[in-house]
Amino acid sequence: MKGITRGFLVSLGIPTVFFPGLILAAVLGWNWPKDLGRLREAGGYKGAKIIFPQEGKVEEVIDGDTFVLENGQTVRMIGIDAPNRGEAGHEEAQKYLTDLIDGETVGLEYDSYQDDKFGRILAYVWESCSASVGCRDGRRMLNLTLVREGKAKVVFYEDRRKLRYEKELREAENSN
Repeated sequence: MKGITRGFLVSLGIPTVFFPGLILAAVLGWNWPKDLGRLREAGGYKGAKIIFPQEGKVEEVIDGDTFVLENGQTVRMIGIDAPNRGEAGHEEAQKYLTDLIDGETVGLEYDSYQDDKFGRILAYVWESCSASVGCRDGRRMLNLTLVREGKAKVVFYEDRRKLRYEKELREAENSN
């Protein structure tokens, strides 16, 4: 490889927001051929398990739809929106999610949108279960659970691709 190019970074699926930093790192001596080669072997940016893990232990719940994993990554639950700090219902939604997952290992499933402009990974969050409401095949999706329990509302963007569980989330919201 001769040089780090926009086309090469695009071929790896790396978001354009990272390009200036990667190019600067290369200019400053980063061994990009080795590291980006490893990223390519891992399936590119969106396929890299270190960037998008399949599971993780919850270290801290930030609010009713966002939490931090033990590895430091912040996860935002896709397709839903819980009240933010200062809004009615924030503390209740945060406590509900904390009671569900704090200190637990959760499964993470990704859709076509895997991260956002704030550096958070976007995921459907799954927990193991045996007899809980919404439990199927030994697990339940917490995004749906939060909507069913009235702790979060469904949020979709009309100008974006339809989400995998959009229908189920809308049905959960309509059943309240």
